[in-house]
Amino acid sequence: MKKIGKLLILLYAVSCMYGCAAALIGVGAGAGIVTYKYVDSLLIKEYPLEYAKAWEASNTALKNLQFSISDSVNEGTRGEIDAVKKDGDKVVIRLKDMGQGVTSVSIRVGLLGSRVEAEKVHNAIASAAGI
Repeated sequence: MKKIGKLLILLYAVSCMYGCAAALIGVGAGAGIVTYKYVDSLLIKEYPLEYAKAWEASNTALKNLQFSISDSVNEGTRGEIDAVKKDGDKVVIRLKDMGQGVTSVSIRVGLLGSRVEAEKVHNAIASAAGI
């Protein structure tokens, strides 16, 4: 019986800590902090930008990097931009409005996904957005 009680207390404590971490991430995004993760060859960052501003910054970044935009679909709360680098590598940028002035931007560069190249594109987006 004591083991079950300890287990329940531990689970409760972990769930409380998880909630606090989520709240801190939310506060960080609101304060202008860009969070990111690398999953399945995609470098995903959340920007403290409304979707329309993130869309504009992404297009500006691609132009500044002199990438050729081959396709662009903007659905208002999500979109995708396909581009090609000078060396022929394909670049895919996906944007999704996360609400509360936060937009998730995922980038894949090349067939297998180059994290270094995706970081360069993210840096160009942040620069174009003034972050």
